[in-house]
Amino acid sequence: MCQLAGNCRHSGIGSDLDGGYGYDQTPADLNTIADMQKVAELLAKRNYKQADIEAIMHGNWIRFFFRSPAELGERPA
Repeated sequence: MCQLAGNCRHSGIGSDLDGGYGYDQTPADLNTIADMQKVAELLAKRNYKQADIEAIMHGNWIRFFFRSPAELGERPA
């Protein structure tokens, strides 16, 4: 995804946390939310920088959800 987006600032890993999408739609190695850390380990093995791993795993979501209305292009009413 990072390669398609151009960098790691536009990629994020997430889950609905309750397994509602079904085991048939999840990778075999991801059985619980605790297994999400396996993704970070895989990224490290593929030589992603620690800062990029943190961005993908949570930082980009934090940045996304805490943007101001001006950053979103919204105009004051």
